[in-house]
Amino acid sequence: MTHELPPLTPPGGPSPAPEPAPRPATSDPYAPAQSPYHVPTSYQPPPRPPAEPSTGAGWTIVALLAWWPFGAAAYPHTQRATVALGAGDRRTAEAEGARARRIGIAGLVTYIVLTVALTVGGIGGAVALGFWFEDVEQAADAATSTRYVDDDQPGSGPVDGTPVRELNEGSCYLVDGLTDVVRTVAAVKCEEPHGGELYELTYVASDAFGATDGVPEAAYPGPAVMARYADDVCRKAFETATGTTAQESGLHFWHTASDPWDWRTQNRRIACFAESDADDLTARVSDR
Repeated sequence: MTHELPPLTPPGGPSPAPEPAPRPATSDPYAPAQSPYHVPTSYQPPPRPPAEPSTGAGWTIVALLAWWPFGAAAYPHTQRATVALGAGDRRTAEAEGARARRIGIAGLVTYIVLTVALTVGGIGGAVALGFWFEDVEQAADAATSTRYVDDDQPGSGPVDGTPVRELNEGSCYLVDGLTDVVRTVAAVKCEEPHGGELYELTYVASDAFGATDGVPEAAYPGPAVMARYADDVCRKAFETATGTTAQESGLHFWHTASDPWDWRTQNRRIACFAESDADDLTARVSDR
């Protein structure tokens, strides 16, 4: 048999049901009601610890790589900053690190400025040197065969004259009517009045440009080098033949020498010519 007990009721009667919390004023009618137990709070993250000061080690390395004297000057400051940082002396560490950084920046800037200056100077020097060599080569090229041209090229000299390259040592000729470019000359005996003479006919020495016994022959040295060599040969030959210099004798000399084609065909002839300004010579230059 089952007995039903009546519900328990507190002495003061049943407790009234809690009233719902008032809905906050909002434009959203469907916003949930605020819990009566909710206490709004603002979250603040904990403060970050201050960053450790730089010792300037990075700038010291940069200075060592860019311009080592600056790196050597910055290194002691980096060391002192490291020691001070380990001892907790932030002020000293910051000061020493800043000095190392300034020195490192100065080293990098110095390296950049010097590099730019040297690059610009090198380019300018190379360009200037190129122009200088070009001028020397052009002048030497003109001196290599200053006055002579082949028969099939325009130049001064009689139509039935002797080509310059066919003259032999001791050949004399008239200079009247010749210009700066000579193709042929009127050959005469040296006892007759004349103004020019082929006073020396020689050949390029076998070892003049590096060729020696057992070593393949040197390549054509270029017109500038050939001109200087021929000029030196003719100057020495003139002084030997006359016992004086061309300037003191009142004469001037010029020469013909091998060009690249002559060099390939083994024609290494150097012809030295002495001339007066008029046909007033009546003997060889060595007999004056």
